[in-house]
Amino acid sequence: MKTIFDQCKLGDLTLKSRIIRTGLWESQQNDLNAIYERYEKIASSGVGLITSELYSIYPKDKFVEHSFRMDNLNFMTMASKIAEICHSYDVPILGQVEFIKFNRGIDLDISVNDLTIEDIRKIQSDIIEAAQKLKVAGFDGIQLSVGNNFFLSKFINPYYNQREDDYGGNVFNRMRLVLELVKVMKDNLGMHISVKVNTFDERKDGFDSAESLEACRLLEKVGVDSLQVTRPLSPLYFTKKLSSEDELLEYTNKLIKSVDVPVIVGGGFSDMNHMNELINGTNIEYMSMYRPFVAQRDFLVDWKRNGEGKSRCLMCNNCYRTKKSNCYHF
Repeated sequence: MKTIFDQCKLGDLTLKSRIIRTGLWESQQNDLNAIYERYEKIASSGVGLITSELYSIYPKDKFVEHSFRMDNLNFMTMASKIAEICHSYDVPILGQVEFIKFNRGIDLDISVNDLTIEDIRKIQSDIIEAAQKLKVAGFDGIQLSVGNNFFLSKFINPYYNQREDDYGGNVFNRMRLVLELVKVMKDNLGMHISVKVNTFDERKDGFDSAESLEACRLLEKVGVDSLQVTRPLSPLYFTKKLSSEDELLEYTNKLIKSVDVPVIVGGGFSDMNHMNELINGTNIEYMSMYRPFVAQRDFLVDWKRNGEGKSRCLMCNNCYRTKKSNCYHF
């Protein structure tokens, strides 16, 4: 019988468990020791893989106050120390690189349809530079988001992308920016590349599940090492119960059958018994968790010792709404 604490492989990475910790906000930017302490507790808990909080590549991005800027003079010091901490517990770490707005000089928030080819090349080169920094810092890879409501998710979404050049139209063209980017990184950096993709978009004429599956197959062809499925409103999506868990699991199982790379699913999981049931009753092998690690950094220690457990997280979403890396209640 499989459990969430099985040692396993995620592409080229060896994991001590099937649990991937996903980060989001960094509210302790002025206290590096607090950041290090948090990562130490998470890395020592029995987690399989850590994905960092958002790292901001643009100084005027929407969430720049709630994420560690990669142009911060302390970034490489902080990133190198985090990688060292994670590796001391044999836990690999990916750097999460995302952005909401693309700025061109004094022109702020350039839309998908107004990007020039030069702008597209600038975005690609900026992300490649970010990946290079992560590699120098000792990170095992990068997670690139074309999910949730970040800029690249809009670029691949027909609701937003009405371009009439090679970067608009069918799924391949809308994915072209990301496909070119992933291929260059895979061919030159020697890092694990994980991509986060929406299962679908709720907007009329938006990115649907069929397009999502096609996009994932294209990502596999250019060398992506793992895929993480999400929703546009995640984690609010799962708290509001806008759809059943069955819908997410149905999509995930279709995706697992459609590609030959590992697929990570996150869906507000908080109960070890339920997670073990899913691992044994479906094709799912890896699960991501965000809010439980905010409520308690090292809860997996108790889960592994007791053979069962439920997160003390109340799913109130204060950490998400207030953009904090610590819990309102605990």
